[in-house]
Amino acid sequence: MHLRFKGLVIISIATLAALIGIQGYLIYNTYELKKKTYTFDARTAIAKVYNSKEVDSVMWIYRNNFLSNLKTDAKSPEGKIHLLSDLRKTTATINPGFLTIYKAGLAKQEENFDVRFKKIATSIELTDTLTGKTDTIYRSNGTDTLILLGEDFNVNEGLLINNSTWQDHTGPFKLVFKSSVFMDIEGWDKVMLRELSGILVLSSLLFLFVVGLLYYSIQNLMKQKRLAEIKTDFINNITHELKTPLSTLSLATNTLTSEHAKGNKEIADGAVKIIERQNMRLQKLIDQVLQSSLGYQQIQLSKEHFNGKIFINELLDDYILTIPSSEIILNRKIESTGIAIEADRFYLSTAIINILNNAIKYGGTKLTVNYGIDNENSSHIITIQDNGIGISPKYQKIIFAKFYRISEKDTHNYKGLGLGLYYTKQIINAHGGIISVESQANRGSVFTIKIPIV
Repeated sequence: MHLRFKGLVIISIATLAALIGIQGYLIYNTYELKKKTYTFDARTAIAKVYNSKEVDSVMWIYRNNFLSNLKTDAKSPEGKIHLLSDLRKTTATINPGFLTIYKAGLAKQEENFDVRFKKIATSIELTDTLTGKTDTIYRSNGTDTLILLGEDFNVNEGLLINNSTWQDHTGPFKLVFKSSVFMDIEGWDKVMLRELSGILVLSSLLFLFVVGLLYYSIQNLMKQKRLAEIKTDFINNITHELKTPLSTLSLATNTLTSEHAKGNKEIADGAVKIIERQNMRLQKLIDQVLQSSLGYQQIQLSKEHFNGKIFINELLDDYILTIPSSEIILNRKIESTGIAIEADRFYLSTAIINILNNAIKYGGTKLTVNYGIDNENSSHIITIQDNGIGISPKYQKIIFAKFYRISEKDTHNYKGLGLGLYYTKQIINAHGGIISVESQANRGSVFTIKIPIV
């Protein structure tokens, strides 16, 4: 049963992991598709603006100016430097006008793109048509970028749209002017988040639903498993508890009906007394099950005011007489509070005795009962401390559950129905109080009862 349950949990978690992987893969593919679609649309919008007559006329300004300077400056090294310097000045002058045209053109597109544009010169070569000698007067090295049009941004962050080559054969030189166009989408992450917001929200909700469903299912499985174990444990325990008195009753009945008992009054009286005791034991066992099945709402209290010190001292005096072993030490620290307890004597006695019995059952040989007032919470406080086997932290929240008995290897042989602490909690709850426990394995336990001061 345990292995089967563990296997179901492992399979469920593995299935959830697979679903997460599939969902992540689908979201990633959607992201890539959206990215490609958005990039294509942005490139198309830029192309429409870039190929317009207005932009073409702006580009010819720096081209014509460059060709004009080329005729006079291309023959000397100083002139070639002037060519580049003048080209930079010209492009810097016409660039604001280009940006105005560019942004106005993008604004006219169906979708509002926030895309930066950049056109740079990558290389400029001059070839002397007479000698055939080629001179590279400019080559981009990544640090010194000659911006022709657009805004300045890191090309590594942008996307290359195209490469182009402008050639001119007029005059004694052949010009090969190469350039590249880049675009950079502003706030790319925000754009993609906006594009994918719907599917991300839906996926998150679906993921949370599946996780919640899995958690709920595992919790139910654990609850059903625990209930099945408690039921089996209770049946085994009640069967064991019933067997002893029934076996004794059977022996006593056989004794009464035997030949030896017919003429022997002493044997007959002894058998009758055994039957009476075992009958009483059976009755108490049945009453315990019936009473412990009540919730605190069904417990009918007969409250009265009484002195807490006198009540607990008398209770402990009587309890000492019932302890079979002289090795049990019962200490007490009972304060005279001057404030009467309003409670049902019988039920409160039952709750305290249940805790004392449990302490002795689970190895306690030294018990200490304290009584006083908790001024901070305005309540009577009763603590019962023992030096027994203690309770592991993982069991402390469920020891008050109905029929629950700790089933660790060091405690499974202890008799009981798992009703004592449950019934005790119901009694304290019926009084409007609380009961708690502090314990560590092999270090004993401290049960604390708080009854409100009325």
